[in-house]
Amino acid sequence: MTIYGSILPGAISIARWANKIQPLTAQAKHTLKVLDWHRTHGNNISLTARHFCLTRKTVASWQYKFSCYGPIGLNQQSRKPKHLRQPTTSKQITSEAVTLKKQYPAWSKYKIQKLMEHKGVKTSASTVGRIFKRKGLINKKVSAKRRKAAIRPKARFPRGFRVSNPGDMVQIDTKQVNLIAGRKLYQFTAIDVLTKQRVLRYYPSLSSKNGSLFLQECIETFPFTIRAVQTDNGSEFLKSFHATCLERTIPHYFIYPRTPKQNAYVENSHGSDEKEFYLQGIVCSNLLVMQTRLKQWQNTWNEIRPHAALNYLTPKEYFMKWQHGRLPTKDTITLQT
Repeated sequence: MTIYGSILPGAISIARWANKIQPLTAQAKHTLKVLDWHRTHGNNISLTARHFCLTRKTVASWQYKFSCYGPIGLNQQSRKPKHLRQPTTSKQITSEAVTLKKQYPAWSKYKIQKLMEHKGVKTSASTVGRIFKRKGLINKKVSAKRRKAAIRPKARFPRGFRVSNPGDMVQIDTKQVNLIAGRKLYQFTAIDVLTKQRVLRYYPSLSSKNGSLFLQECIETFPFTIRAVQTDNGSEFLKSFHATCLERTIPHYFIYPRTPKQNAYVENSHGSDEKEFYLQGIVCSNLLVMQTRLKQWQNTWNEIRPHAALNYLTPKEYFMKWQHGRLPTKDTITLQT
């Protein structure tokens, strides 16, 4: 910033005082450098505009603001209109909407609008929502969360989704495992809804990158093609994981928040892990040893452990029978939302 004391006596102290009252923004300081360069190059607007990749009109307007208001004039001013359009909603509608909202604070604008309609006050739900916003009757955090969800809706599996082939639906979830000395591991689990075959792996963190690596592991390990996956709304199943689903053209369905029953098959398998695996004294602090033991437990689950839901066949035996078209249980599962 350049200050010229010859223009006005005491200009330096005035500029310093003004800077304390209203500090210059980063953009204003950059503009001052442009004007300094402009002054030292013969006040040539065209040359300055070409040098800084600006328009001549922009340089001229900056020069005018500086000459009229000094350095403070280069701060960006508010672009809010001086005359705002006032709401035309009648006081009766506003008063009725506010009264009902205070009486039923958890109800949406649609319910309030319907109540108003029953009372003979006709208006739209959008008008009711704008009234709530002006009066500060909306929780901004909840509103922003709902708006974000509406802009980027998550896919949910359709009502009555039918699973009739291995791989039609693979549910994936994670389980935290507490090791000795306070260490933690995260078990990623994938289970095929029809055959109950599983893939299990440990990862040190719940990152979407690890989720993506686990999905690729499932694609390589399962003896069938994965046609759809279902997960909860955890961060490990977003970003890289979801990108891998898109890359592999695998539909990715999310369960509704706080609804683990929609992921019932993988949740139940975690209960079996706790009783039949972790409570048997196999936990240690060595990651490689734990990974090997988990792989052994995966083989036990798929090839040795009889499953009541499969008429006491192992998942591998059930899959073999499915390939030959002779199943001891029903061959179609309908998922409920």
